[in-house]
Amino acid sequence: MFDREYLKKEMERLDGLLRDRMNIYIIGGGAMSFQNLKDATKDIDVIVGSGIEMEQLGDALTRTGYFVPAIRGPYKQMQASLIMENQDGFRWDIFVNVVCGGLSLSSSMKARALTLFSMDRLSIHMLSLEDIFVFKSVTSRERDREDMYLLFLQGLDFEAIRNEIIRQNEQNRNAAWMAFFFNGLEELVDRYSIVIPYFEDFHDLGYSDMLSQMILDRLKKGNATEKEIGNEFGVDDIDKHMEYLVQKKLVVRNSDGSYSLNLIL
Repeated sequence: MFDREYLKKEMERLDGLLRDRMNIYIIGGGAMSFQNLKDATKDIDVIVGSGIEMEQLGDALTRTGYFVPAIRGPYKQMQASLIMENQDGFRWDIFVNVVCGGLSLSSSMKARALTLFSMDRLSIHMLSLEDIFVFKSVTSRERDREDMYLLFLQGLDFEAIRNEIIRQNEQNRNAAWMAFFFNGLEELVDRYSIVIPYFEDFHDLGYSDMLSQMILDRLKKGNATEKEIGNEFGVDDIDKHMEYLVQKKLVVRNSDGSYSLNLIL
C-alpha cells in the first residue's frame, strides 16, 4: 500500500516529463487518501480528457519505469484505457472520460472537484466525495464496498448523487452501467445494513437499464415485436421500455411494427 506522500512524489516526477499542460481527475482511493479518509492505497484511478492526453501520460509513466501489467478479473470490467504499474507494485488506472463503458466525468463533476496540485504542466483535481462514491459503485474490486461505506459515513448529499445519476442516465446511450451502479449500492446495503436515500429510485433506474440491455441482446439475434419481447421477458409494460430505447436511438421501430437495433449510430 502507498501513502499520499508516495502519490505526490510520483505526480511530481511526471510533471517534469509531460510535453504539454494536462488536467487529470482522481476518482478513487487515491482521492480518498488526499481527503484523509484512507492512510494508503494500492493504485490511483485517474480520468484524462482525450486519447492524446492518455498517450502523453502513458509515455511519461514509461520513462519513469512503469510497464503494462497482466489484467484480470474486476479490472477488465472497469474498461480502463490504460493500466500501468511500477516495480513497487503501484498502479495507475487511466480512463479517457468514461469508466465501466458508460459512467462519464461530467461537467457538473468537474465543477464540484477541488484542485489538489497545480504544477508546471500537471494539474491534479480531486472529485467530491459524492462523485467518488458514484464511481466506486460501478466497480467491484477488493475494498470498493468498504470505501463506499467509509464515504457514506461522511454524510453524503444523496440528492446531488441522484441528480447526477438521472442526468447521466438520460444522456448516456450505454444501457449497462446503471445496472453496475445499482448492484454496487445493493451490495453496500446488504453488507452494512444501512439505509440509502432514494434507494427505490436507484432500483427502478437499475432495473430499467438491465431490462434495456436484455432487449438489446435479444434484438442482436433478429427483429421482434413488442408482444414477442414482452412474452419472452415476462414484462407487461414492455411498450414503455421500447419507447425509451427508441428515444435513446438504440432501437428503431420498423414499418411492420417490429423493432430492430439502430445500426446507424
